[in-house]
Amino acid sequence: MALFRNRRASDAPRPVMLEEKGQHWLNRIVSAPNKEPWGVTLASLAWTAGPATYLAALGGYYIGYGEMISFDRTLYFIGYSVIAGILGLTFKLFYNVTAGNREETQKRKLTETIDKLPDIIHRVRDLQLENLSEETRTIEAAGMLLNKLDLGPEWISTAVEDLSGNLELAGQARKIEIFRRAGLYQRMQDVIREAAPTAEQAADTLRQTHPQIAHNLMQRMQGIAPSSKRGRPRDPLFIERILSAIENDNAELMTLRDVEEMLTLCFELICGREIAYLKFDYTGDWDIAKAFDRLEEDRNDYRLSRARVYSRLRALASYLNYCDANEDISNAAGLSPQTLLNASIEAIDNLTQAVNELRNQTLGDNRHALALQIRTNQLEKAVELYNEARRAYLHLNRNHENFSKAMQRWQKLTRVHHSDLQARENLKRSLMISECIISLDPEEKLKLALHLANYFSEASILFGHKHGQNPVLPSQRRLTVTKAKEIAIEVTLALEPYIKLHSPQVQRAIYSAHSALISTIAPGASAKTKAGLGEALSLEVEKDLAQAAERLAQNLIRYYRVPLSQGTINFLVNTYNASRERLNFIAEHEAPYSGTYSPLNATSVKIPFTRNSWHISLYNAKRVLGMLK
Repeated sequence: MALFRNRRASDAPRPVMLEEKGQHWLNRIVSAPNKEPWGVTLASLAWTAGPATYLAALGGYYIGYGEMISFDRTLYFIGYSVIAGILGLTFKLFYNVTAGNREETQKRKLTETIDKLPDIIHRVRDLQLENLSEETRTIEAAGMLLNKLDLGPEWISTAVEDLSGNLELAGQARKIEIFRRAGLYQRMQDVIREAAPTAEQAADTLRQTHPQIAHNLMQRMQGIAPSSKRGRPRDPLFIERILSAIENDNAELMTLRDVEEMLTLCFELICGREIAYLKFDYTGDWDIAKAFDRLEEDRNDYRLSRARVYSRLRALASYLNYCDANEDISNAAGLSPQTLLNASIEAIDNLTQAVNELRNQTLGDNRHALALQIRTNQLEKAVELYNEARRAYLHLNRNHENFSKAMQRWQKLTRVHHSDLQARENLKRSLMISECIISLDPEEKLKLALHLANYFSEASILFGHKHGQNPVLPSQRRLTVTKAKEIAIEVTLALEPYIKLHSPQVQRAIYSAHSALISTIAPGASAKTKAGLGEALSLEVEKDLAQAAERLAQNLIRYYRVPLSQGTINFLVNTYNASRERLNFIAEHEAPYSGTYSPLNATSVKIPFTRNSWHISLYNAKRVLGMLK
């Protein structure tokens, strides 16, 4: 019994160890930018060099003049040593006093930022559920539970029951999780096979409106749990939506999920996350290099335009979901652009009908005027967001034309300058693949954390409760949707100078890199625990460049007409762990795109003009409201 007691006692201090790890991380970040400056170092050297210089002067003077140095010169060197020493000690003492105070202030503000960011993320996740219908809120909350790393069997059972409404399936999910944690995989497979038909049926129902949650449900029902090494996929295009909201001064262009993703990215980078990506450049003939750069630029513009169309539709669907314009509308991850467009048009039609009904009621009873004003504003904003999506679609057409012309220009040059296989090999040697890292150095981390700490202090927002005991002070305000989006904008602007978020390559790298499972950090944890756990989770996510290498090989053939040789395949497999089978398939079946190739017609949604009924309804509603004023 004593042995077991000792073992339990040794296991108990794990939270303390995590706090010590967090404290060590905080000290390391704060002390890195505050190294002893050169002025202090030189002053210290002067003190050390005084006696040494005097001894050297004695020897040199004797060798040069054959006699010992005179008394007056001896006094000079002694005085120099004393004065230099006093100055050096004074400077060092002054620096230590001022730097110590600065370090304490920086550590306090860094701790505040590390403490608040996870709490804001949790609060934003809760805000996402606030204005949903009860049915949608149940599904989304269950999806969030399935993504958590440290859930017990009962939590999994609750999530599965909420998603399927099937108590038997929920019980099977609980058994699967129990056997998985116990390492009894053969027994787990028995339950998986028994639950498979019912689980597939529940997932099929979910896929129509929540495809990503349906995928997570099937993962759990197959005994596959989230992993801190794999992380979780990021919501695509969240950076583009936030940047568009900043450029257009329209916060409705971003969603609360975008806010969560940006805050998560910021927390990861402060905690030491490094995101790798691949890029390639051409070094050779000037005309070809110019055409190469133009092709890359137009290809990036075209990809961004395609992403912008989808982002605008996601923002529109999110806003209509917020307005409760249609019970069936959803902006869940994984829905196709056409699905989002159809649901959005139907929701705007419903809003139009609601405005018409309220207008007729207001003509007979002025008490409905406030409701009419609210619905009119919602319809006007929805039409504005629809027009943004329409403009993005038109811009996509123009960028597609530019991309096609750039590809034709590149292909013409490569045919003229590189007509045989040997020339192709020269072209391939001129394309250099390099690995780049997105990260923050200690000084950048500290600057970012201090900036955010000052911003959070000025905002006076109550981000969350610790253990449910914090009272709301009169000077504090609850975090609202508007304020959450303002925080995301502030974080984006603060990050931009360090990692160039506007760069298409940086955006694609961030989208493709899974995020750390920050939701594992409990809202009530201490700042030191959050720091230690945040660093551990951020560094735990594996760097996976395999898919990036495979896409790069595909683009080399599609756009640059460079054959994929066995040597290139071996390099990508050995360096980036790419799939040899996948690369061999690409080398055998992938064909170069012609200048007239048009992926636009195959995958892009066509967004029509706004309907006249929407504008007529808006005009009539505003006329009635104007008459009442």
